[in-house]
Amino acid sequence: MTLRHSLGSIAIAATLSIGMIAANVTAASADKFNVKLASGHPPGFHYVKFFKEYFAPELKRRVEARTDHTMSVTELYSASAVKVTETLEGLQKGVIDIGGGCYCFEAAKLPLHAFQVWTPFGPFSPIKSLAVARDVYSTTPELIDVFEKKYNQKLIGLIVLDPYEIVARKPLLKLSDLKGYKIGAAGANLAWLKGTGAVPVQTNGAIAYTSMQTGVFDAVVAFASFVEAAKFYEMAPHYMKIGIGSVTWLFVHINLDTYNKFPPEIRKIIDEIGRDYETVVAMDKEESYLPTLQRMADKGTTIHELSAETKAEWAESLKGLPAAKAKEFDAKGYPATATIKRSLASAEKHGHVWPVKYKLD
Repeated sequence: MTLRHSLGSIAIAATLSIGMIAANVTAASADKFNVKLASGHPPGFHYVKFFKEYFAPELKRRVEARTDHTMSVTELYSASAVKVTETLEGLQKGVIDIGGGCYCFEAAKLPLHAFQVWTPFGPFSPIKSLAVARDVYSTTPELIDVFEKKYNQKLIGLIVLDPYEIVARKPLLKLSDLKGYKIGAAGANLAWLKGTGAVPVQTNGAIAYTSMQTGVFDAVVAFASFVEAAKFYEMAPHYMKIGIGSVTWLFVHINLDTYNKFPPEIRKIIDEIGRDYETVVAMDKEESYLPTLQRMADKGTTIHELSAETKAEWAESLKGLPAAKAKEFDAKGYPATATIKRSLASAEKHGHVWPVKYKLD
């Protein structure tokens, strides 16, 4: 199914439900609502693009079509309301109503949400990655309950990224090519470089281009759409398909006070749109990956794919990572072992074959 077909199916389903839901709407006076929808990322970032093109207009359309109320959306992107590291706090305090961000910026508060990062070489497909994440979230209440219990907000959508790979100044085709090579990565992703001989350098999307430009590192771990948007290929014309996989660890949350002030029919619409939105984004990531690589290739980027042997060697070097993370966070009171086991099993259920057997106690 293409993204266009997916959007069409979602719209048709919403339209067919209008009659049934409208019959349950009371004849009370209509209210005009407004929500502040925000992200620290710019509109060029994939999920923000779909905030503009899908989430905001669909929220307004469904509220108008299915209730007596109206909804307007104030869109606040590019850190105009919250920085990328402030989304969770901004939602908690009610600075914004609905926000999108990354759990990667909240490692101290939400470490368990990096469970897919702890099992590298997972599903390559964004759609499968999202399916695995949803399986795990549905069986691990600690992943969801924490938002309402501690941070005054509610999860309404998960966001998947296209596969993480490496863009570099020179080809990195064997594990030995990484030895002593400075590679930038953000947060939990740094763990993927352990055991490879590379020199990991902490970075983030806001400074990565300048850091590469000034020689802080010579390669960066990133995903295709971000590599293209940030124009990393201008300095690092070698794109390595390393097989680490797609990771679902971005989010859409709504402030709990905002959510609770809405009548039930609007809360239902918000819940539906959150799930529809995450599917639309996953479909786009699935379909746009190869065209993204082709556009970069047309601009002079050389696309390389690591051999199966090199991927297996890399995976072997990280086979202790899941167990180490499980032990670390079990000791801090998180159900890390159980969460990782569910993730591994779900990936296999969805057809993924792990290149190495991750063992947990």
